[in-house]
Amino acid sequence: MDDSDYLRLLTRQAEQANDFLTNARKWERERWVCQRLLLGLNVPFRHDEFGAARQEPPDVLFREANFEVFFVLDQGRRLNDEWRAELERRRSALSLSQLLRREPRPRRIAASELQGRLAPTLRKKAHNYRERGIDLGELDLLAYINLKRDMPDFNSHFPPPGEYLRQGWRSLSLVGPSYARVLFAHADAPDFLRSNLGRTVLFDVGISL
Repeated sequence: MDDSDYLRLLTRQAEQANDFLTNARKWERERWVCQRLLLGLNVPFRHDEFGAARQEPPDVLFREANFEVFFVLDQGRRLNDEWRAELERRRSALSLSQLLRREPRPRRIAASELQGRLAPTLRKKAHNYRERGIDLGELDLLAYINLKRDMPDFNSHFPPPGEYLRQGWRSLSLVGPSYARVLFAHADAPDFLRSNLGRTVLFDVGISL
């Protein structure tokens, strides 16, 4: 494969990423996040086991799980904007060298800070869903972590998720490009979540948007 072939491949990948981030493919993105969690937890699945609820929330149904998926990004980042700009950059490049750029080294953050990044979205969801009369105790929250500026230090300690427990969710898990963790899961949560409670799983190969 020469440089021009590789440029075309990179451009095609950016086109696919932009398509994947459209509103029309929202449920596919949410299902993909659920699949990333299941792969990380070594839970086998078939594609026909996933379904969409008649009314959201939840976003994705899988066996007895009612997954409500949300994304956690660095402050100010928007994946749609990033990939639109990246697509134009790749389309206009005449050589691979034009695509090279220096990225700042990610800052290492403690597990407590990573866990704290979930708070704004969870507070908003808890408030809105209660106002709508939705039972939070039937929802399995799943956060997809996509951070460029920070890198979690998994040698640090995850604190008890007290605030999130008090909100009333049935379970709360997170999955990143190369890791997954079930932060809590109550007795009526799916078995595959309860059996992985409190264990950080690191993947061999990271995949991200």
